[in-house]
Amino acid sequence: MWGTTRTARRGYQGRRRRPQGYRPRVLPNRACLAPAEVNARIIWRVATRVAALARLGAPGARPRAAAIDWTTPIDRSRRFYCETLSPLFYTPSYARLSEPQRRRHTQLMGMLSNELIARLEADVVDRCLAAVERTGDLPPDLADAVAGFRADERRHAEAWHRLNALSEPAWYGRAARSTLLGVPPLAGQLAPILARQPWAIAAILWIQLLQEERSIDISRRLLRMPAGTIEPRYAAVYREHLRDEVRHVQLDARLIAHVHARQTPAARRWTAACLRWVVDRFFLRPARSADRLLAILAAEFPELGPMVPTMRRELRAVAGDDRFHAMMYSRSSTPTSFGLFDAHPEFHVMRRVLRAYTPPGQGSPA
Repeated sequence: MWGTTRTARRGYQGRRRRPQGYRPRVLPNRACLAPAEVNARIIWRVATRVAALARLGAPGARPRAAAIDWTTPIDRSRRFYCETLSPLFYTPSYARLSEPQRRRHTQLMGMLSNELIARLEADVVDRCLAAVERTGDLPPDLADAVAGFRADERRHAEAWHRLNALSEPAWYGRAARSTLLGVPPLAGQLAPILARQPWAIAAILWIQLLQEERSIDISRRLLRMPAGTIEPRYAAVYREHLRDEVRHVQLDARLIAHVHARQTPAARRWTAACLRWVVDRFFLRPARSADRLLAILAAEFPELGPMVPTMRRELRAVAGDDRFHAMMYSRSSTPTSFGLFDAHPEFHVMRRVLRAYTPPGQGSPA
């Protein structure tokens, strides 16, 4: 202690004693690592920040579904969805809708969202996770977590189907599970097939991460609505879904880190290009489904008939609206996804389709 100041001695004495045999962890200097290694370390740090795999995959971490009343008829005096999540909310025409028209629109949007989430979880996510399991190269703890992940997704899909059947028995009775979702027939047939292909796993995992993280924001917006405005069964299902999706996003990030480390630079660029195309083509451009909702709304409220062509034009323009983009994908609604985009130079191309995304050190998106 000779030659040290009193302040330095106090700081030294206040340090926590290390256990016997302790050796400080020495990480290689980042300058000594190849860019791919640096990115892998960054993505792994993001993926492991919140919870350990033992907690993410443990049976106790998967809450049992709440006791939901599936027999009492739906309360049509309440909303099924948060209006700020609808593309129509970002058009001038929305301000001209009456309260009953707005409420019915949120009900249609709620059922459409149920269809979309159920389709993704049952036809895409579950098949993709099954393909990941078949690779046989997952660490045991990650493999266990993925098995629990798949069980969650199957349970979620069934809950969304039951919620729609309760909401509109005439539309979703018996085996009917899709009424509002306007998926082109070929795309609907190819999606489950592609989800099983090893070469498509990486792209689907990124889509999965982005959409599941967005579903967290959807649930939170819906659950923040004033008491009494949201239909109780919708609130209950979204509450349970939120608890699972927080863990699923962390597992998505872990799986991406696992797959990323095994990809060539060319494969990573191809994955980024696929994600960019899918997001731009299917998630940012209201099209078939939006037209179906407008047609149903006009049929139920004939006075809206003359407004429909204008609303369609305005919906097509929403893809260029900054407020709409901030709601869909942003650092506040999808922070993990954007953080991983930052860590991967290949994914900086997402700035071309996501107006709210700007890579570190770059200007505003073109």
